[in-house]
Amino acid sequence: MRTNRRSTSSAEAGGQAGEAASFGSSFGLSITDAQYKKLAQLVYRLCGINLGDSKKELMKARLAKRLRATGCHDVRDYIRNLESDASGTELVCFLDCITTNKTDFFREPQHFDFLARDILPKLDKLCGPSAPFRLWSAASSTGEEPYTLAMVLKENQQCWQRRGVKLLASDLSTQVLEHGRRAVYTMERAACIPRALLTRYFQKGRNRWEGHVRVRPELREIVEFRRVNLMDPFKFDHPFHVIFCRNVMIYFDKPTQERLVHKFHDCLAPGGYLFVGHSESLTGIQHRLAFVRPAVYRRENK
Repeated sequence: MRTNRRSTSSAEAGGQAGEAASFGSSFGLSITDAQYKKLAQLVYRLCGINLGDSKKELMKARLAKRLRATGCHDVRDYIRNLESDASGTELVCFLDCITTNKTDFFREPQHFDFLARDILPKLDKLCGPSAPFRLWSAASSTGEEPYTLAMVLKENQQCWQRRGVKLLASDLSTQVLEHGRRAVYTMERAACIPRALLTRYFQKGRNRWEGHVRVRPELREIVEFRRVNLMDPFKFDHPFHVIFCRNVMIYFDKPTQERLVHKFHDCLAPGGYLFVGHSESLTGIQHRLAFVRPAVYRRENK
């Protein structure tokens, strides 16, 4: 998920009418209010996304795909399948299906400018004299955000080369994580990358890959993709100096947002930064982070 979807993974209503037309009506799927409530509660409990009462058609359209894939006859049959799946495999597929991931390279570019201009030149103060610089893209979706971070890092390599860098990219969805590991994107998706960076860090596809680009190995090796559910306890060996969790918390209710921000605070190094989306704010929730600028917060140096 750019819950973790965006995907966080994130769920959104965009396109639900079209999806319902394509899958719901053609499949003849029906879902009762009680069934929808049960599945919505499951989504909220597992990944914090609050579907509310307005996403029934979206749920219906997305479920049609899983019913076809599993051979279930109806929603009741599918719920039984979920409840009896001891391996948890179908539960992961269900969450992959119900969360939507939308992201772009260099989305909200002010954040990357701030990273390059205000954070990277001051790593001795932030990280100490020799500790690696650690970053976390906490809702990495299909990889555009962490690879943008990797480009910024490579363009400013003199700031961190002697200490090294660790860049974790995580999401709830196994599908989008695999996309990120493949690191192949259409030229349309890559259109917002400055041409000089596109030439430097991407390989142009040929033959059947015409119209696609792939991230070069020297950039891919900076990024580690890992599945992390933002609702689970965080288990990291070392704190992070920078966390990006953007355009995810808009899908969470206030109590969930507050719990998540407290968890981010606790896994930030003193002086470390949390970036949220420009459409998000920590206003209205209790937290221990200091405001730096719109959508940028910092853990105090203690």
